[in-house]
Amino acid sequence: MAQNLISASLPAADAAEVSLNLANAKSKLNFLLSLQTEDVVTLFKVGNAYLPFLDRVYQVVDEHPEILPAVFDVVEFKKDYQLFKTLIPIQTQINELAEGLQKTSYAVGSDALVAALEVYAAVKQHKDKVPGLNATADELAVFFKRTRTKSDTTVK
Repeated sequence: MAQNLISASLPAADAAEVSLNLANAKSKLNFLLSLQTEDVVTLFKVGNAYLPFLDRVYQVVDEHPEILPAVFDVVEFKKDYQLFKTLIPIQTQINELAEGLQKTSYAVGSDALVAALEVYAAVKQHKDKVPGLNATADELAVFFKRTRTKSDTTVK
């Protein structure tokens, strides 16, 4: 019996709408950076431990701007802080969506492959009984051909 982890469909119109909404979201987030891994590694990351620190510093900057040096860009700090706070829930939603999409793709791909293996087994079983099925069996067998490595061909 075939596995069936998911049984769903996504009509083309809905898929197109999702793609359009994602493109729209991407256009709204047109400031997103594309940093190299080596650049990301060098960045100081906020993380959960520094969230309260960042919040408290924002309050200090808001309540006591007079203590800051003249070269400190208060407007840019506040802008960065607000953008960071705005992006956190969006990032959380996108991460949850991406994880769900990835796991669903794994499951539905697995469902399809398990079913395809059942079809392949039936093709192999009936290839000599149904005209033309032998050629199909040969086409499908290519996916399961093993290539011999040197260690496989050496005689012991």
